Amino acid sequence: MKSLSVLSSKNEIKNLVEKTIEFSNKLDLQPIITFYLEDRLLRNLIKKLDNKLGKLFQENKFNRERFIQDAVKTLVEDEQKLTSVKDKIINKKYIQYIYYAVPIDNVEVTIVRNNWVPPRAIILRGKVRFTFMPHTTFSELEQKINTQNEDDIILEFENGVVINYERKRNIFTDFRNTSEVLQSKEQVIVNLAPTLDTYLLTAVIANNVYPWINRVRITRNGENLEYEIVSGKASKEEVINGNTIDPQSKAELFYDYKVDKKLDAESIINGIIYKLPGI
Repeated sequence: MKSLSVLSSKNEIKNLVEKTIEFSNKLDLQPIITFYLEDRLLRNLIKKLDNKLGKLFQENKFNRERFIQDAVKTLVEDEQKLTSVKDKIINKKYIQYIYYAVPIDNVEVTIVRNNWVPPRAIILRGKVRFTFMPHTTFSELEQKINTQNEDDIILEFENGVVINYERKRNIFTDFRNTSEVLQSKEQVIVNLAPTLDTYLLTAVIANNVYPWINRVRITRNGENLEYEIVSGKASKEEVINGNTIDPQSKAELFYDYKVDKKLDAESIINGIIYKLPGI
């Protein structure tokens, strides 16, 4: 697979990539971060999706937003594995936090969006910090909070819903979005942003589980985070075939490929590096 090997060409993240590959092997994962860096796999995926989405694309080739909306519905209704969450996905029965969520305790999450860094997830249970930026270490995060260079917001979740929170400072992130999340009774989707050591690993994990119907346990031990896929893990073959890509990402990939939107590897790599804390 090309995703991580291509990233390893960048000296500034070479050690991080090597560590991610080591973690991936221990968890028996297919080392894929995004199909945008997997030319052959992407071509095969587009061929498979043609029967389902080809006609819809012809009807909406000049309206990306409309195509993605209708394509997501088509893909969800066609996927038996998503039957239990079909209504939630199609009717968007959730709320999104637009910044970052850092696990600060033992948490369990469900990955709902993959194919990018960081992945998006529902925090099923446990405590996280809402932050304006991702951070290299927990020590750095605490230092930024203590010097008032980061927001100070802690939330506790149960079944994906906020049950307790402490908001001491909210000046960097959008106050309205944060308030909507804190007051909502819907499940919350966040950008899952661990510390640097496992930042890329979460993207690999996200591509190795079935979206919306997985459960991943994250355990904190001081500065370190450990991961266990409790349920929803896919076979390596299914990962390669693109079966684990979430419906919205599939729709986006298909549209961009069909309109010949050129996303060169260098731009994608730089976009990923830009997302990494401290790089």
